[in-house]
Amino acid sequence: CAVQLARVAGAARVVAVEPLAHRRAAAAALGADVVLDPQDPDVLARLAEATGGRGADLAVEVAGTDEAVALAVEAVRPGRTVVLAGIPEPDRTTFPASTARRKGLTLRLSRRMGDVYPRAIDLVARGRVDLRSVVSHTFPLSRAAEAFAAAASRAGLKVVVEPGA
Repeated sequence: CAVQLARVAGAARVVAVEPLAHRRAAAAALGADVVLDPQDPDVLARLAEATGGRGADLAVEVAGTDEAVALAVEAVRPGRTVVLAGIPEPDRTTFPASTARRKGLTLRLSRRMGDVYPRAIDLVARGRVDLRSVVSHTFPLSRAAEAFAAAASRAGLKVVVEPGA
């Protein structure tokens, strides 16, 4: 969804960084120009190459890990913004403060509540974002435990439970 939303927002070039191969493939299929593995030892060099050596104009971190936050801080060019949308498991986030300070970065936190729902529904209703493309598993309510197990295993993209199915 982040790749699609970046396009809707007007991004000219989208670079996705994802550790799982099937999710990298999905990011490419959904419109990412460049898809990288954060575990690649040359990921920072590849990010620099993907941005013409300038760094990204914006980084949106959605993993909720300190490693992802640190990579986002490294990826953006000076004076730009890192959006922290991921939810960290231990309810704490750390980042390389010296890099963020030296670059003069803005860190923004994102809360996916309230007024975002009407805007999100509108984007889907107008066909600007295709949610069907990110649903990899669908389960009836009677198999909800299996659905949660599939989601926890991260084997797919999004897992949906359909109560009426």
